[in-house]
Amino acid sequence: MNVLITGATGFIGTALCEEFVHNGHNVTAVIRPNSYKKKRLLKDVNVIELSIDKLSELTGSYDLFYHLAWNGSSGDERNDFEIQNSNIQYTADAIRAAKRCGCRKFIGAGSQAEYGVVHGLCNEDTTVPNPFMMYGAAKLASYHMGRVLAEQLEISFVWPRIYSVYGVGENEGTLISYVIKTLKEGGIPELSSCENMWDFMYITDCVRALKILGEKDLSNNEQYIYNVSHGEPKMLKIFVERIRDIISPSANLKFGVKSLNVDRTFWLNPDIIHLKEATGFMPEVSFDDGIRMMVK
Repeated sequence: MNVLITGATGFIGTALCEEFVHNGHNVTAVIRPNSYKKKRLLKDVNVIELSIDKLSELTGSYDLFYHLAWNGSSGDERNDFEIQNSNIQYTADAIRAAKRCGCRKFIGAGSQAEYGVVHGLCNEDTTVPNPFMMYGAAKLASYHMGRVLAEQLEISFVWPRIYSVYGVGENEGTLISYVIKTLKEGGIPELSSCENMWDFMYITDCVRALKILGEKDLSNNEQYIYNVSHGEPKMLKIFVERIRDIISPSANLKFGVKSLNVDRTFWLNPDIIHLKEATGFMPEVSFDDGIRMMVK
């Protein structure tokens, strides 16, 4: 298959390119012009340098279109209205480009942030989204408007809601990266109480799930949204303690040092039954094994 991926130099995008290349597919990556991250891509990946606001100029012939590009996905920009609002238009541009390029399916990149804070099992059908950030609100709007536009253009539409992904190559500043770095340097990680539920998914499992969602014929499923996660949530504190036990069993951890707003603190307890039933997906990498790969 010919697969096109926007946002291909990001953490998930790079790994998704590799997943498809290693499985014998032709991959084209759409990246920002002159991106220093270009070197992350395998030499087998075709590259188109095109900014996200120029997707209307995209041409070619492809089977699957993965739209992972998103401006303002971290820091204060997650609450910037103008930045997040523009992403809704770029999603529409991507869907139109997918139709123009002959793609049979458009796969977006939703987020658990669309749900907001949910204390309990989070199901695609029954949980009412209530985002508290512009980022989550824009993702939710992109889903609703993108689905309708895809129906109008008669192109298949899939919206994976991606949860917490970790692994080799992840961005600096994540909780896992911070804890690993601090422990390896002999320091003591300073943390919140970490009493909220969480669910970590290793990067190779994540992109394998995304690949299957693209490859599988889902036309018989009355489902557009698929929670993408490992599916074994635990209290966040337990995950942190497991990292400590793997790296430095005798090290101390300072829980409760950092304050948090319970109304804006995510609780990740995803129901992934739709993903499993529709695709047969099962995670392969345990949390402990994932951490061991990161600290080699």
